[in-house]
Amino acid sequence: MDYIYDIVLNFHENYYEFYEWKSTDKIINIKRIPIYKISTKDYLNIKNNYTTIDKQSLPKQNKMFLITNGIEVMGLLLDNLGKVIKKSSLIFEESDEIIEDKDLLKLINIKYKIDKIIKNPNISRLSKEKSNYIESYLNSIDKEKDEYILKYIYYDIYNEEESDLNKLYNKLLDLSKEDKNKMYECLKRINLELKR
Repeated sequence: MDYIYDIVLNFHENYYEFYEWKSTDKIINIKRIPIYKISTKDYLNIKNNYTTIDKQSLPKQNKMFLITNGIEVMGLLLDNLGKVIKKSSLIFEESDEIIEDKDLLKLINIKYKIDKIIKNPNISRLSKEKSNYIESYLNSIDKEKDEYILKYIYYDIYNEEESDLNKLYNKLLDLSKEDKNKMYECLKRINLELKR
């Protein structure tokens, strides 16, 4: 079995490239971790979907290990049943060093099942966070009690008044899909104003 020594990992439920890491993330230093080389098809399926790995197909029973297809490297964290609960990219230098030695790694046939396909797996971390913020904000609004806030948001975006709350709310929902950035900036700005 092959091992990699002294690397840093940043585990999240979703896969984020190293350049999307934040200073508030819990980055861990790993002294020694096994690595397995798998096919590109298997690598991409595991990277871009929610999967469960058959632990019997691994040479050793580890909950944390690296996988590579010879082009990319990714860290995985499994639960007791083999479900991939978190993933991590590697910083460029460490990933590059591993890929340089890819020919020394023996290819294994990993068995897994796709539990759920991730829609838009290549969407950035920032974009996901904006979508979550917008969705959470709009879901927390009560159309009757927060009528003033809804009208204020609508006026801020469209520079016009609308009395029909359902029409207004639906138009805001549509905008959150069409122009996420505009909606996000507006909600953040209004949130700050309301806190003053």
